[in-house]
Amino acid sequence: MTIVSHQFHKAWLLHRRSYKERSVIAEFLVEGHGRVAMVVRGVRQARSRYSSLLQPFHQLMVSWKGRSELKTLVDLEPDRMAFLTGERLYCGFYINELLMRAMIPGQPVDGIEELYQGALAQLGNASPLQPLLREFELELLRLCGYAPALDWEAGSGMPLTEGAVYRFEPDTGLLPVHGHLNHHERSFCYTAELLQALSKRNFTNPEFHAGFKRFTRQAMKPLIGNRPLQSSLFFRKSVPEKRV
Repeated sequence: MTIVSHQFHKAWLLHRRSYKERSVIAEFLVEGHGRVAMVVRGVRQARSRYSSLLQPFHQLMVSWKGRSELKTLVDLEPDRMAFLTGERLYCGFYINELLMRAMIPGQPVDGIEELYQGALAQLGNASPLQPLLREFELELLRLCGYAPALDWEAGSGMPLTEGAVYRFEPDTGLLPVHGHLNHHERSFCYTAELLQALSKRNFTNPEFHAGFKRFTRQAMKPLIGNRPLQSSLFFRKSVPEKRV
């Protein structure tokens, strides 16, 4: 028996890929339902009324049918249109890819829609990108249950020591470092001051920005895996002097 959701739900398109000759499989973030994949039939035809609506970052209203993990879109209506350009567009693609990799299909995550809406709102205004992205990454980790402890040492539970250096191991936490570090080891180590600033979401020191990014990338690996993010690769090719 096919289940039809006649009720409209707020949704955002995260990703789409071609399906058969005229259709696509669209991955949506749906309020109260998490990540939901739907077949959108005929959208690749010239006269499809959905083609202009089925774009990233627009806030949509969707209904669907189906019992399996892959649903079929029944109807789609615009709710709030949003357009990003330049590096903010690339950052939006990056955020969408993080959600695609972090979320298990059909499993809602409390607070994820609010986090996403807030990020889109900031991308649409003049908010600085580095703090925006780091805040999103840290909140995504927290909501998914992968947030690392930033205020104390693993094992001892002692507060971080001012002036000390710590090695971060995602499965363990922060471990104090003693002695000389080679080049490879430095890429996994962070000062107590940087970690404390990250814990307080204090992004005002630009000297910490590269370390913040390195830390959040490392912390996210257990959640999103080790495969390179396609959005980051595209960003580097398009804007080589910029980094997200």
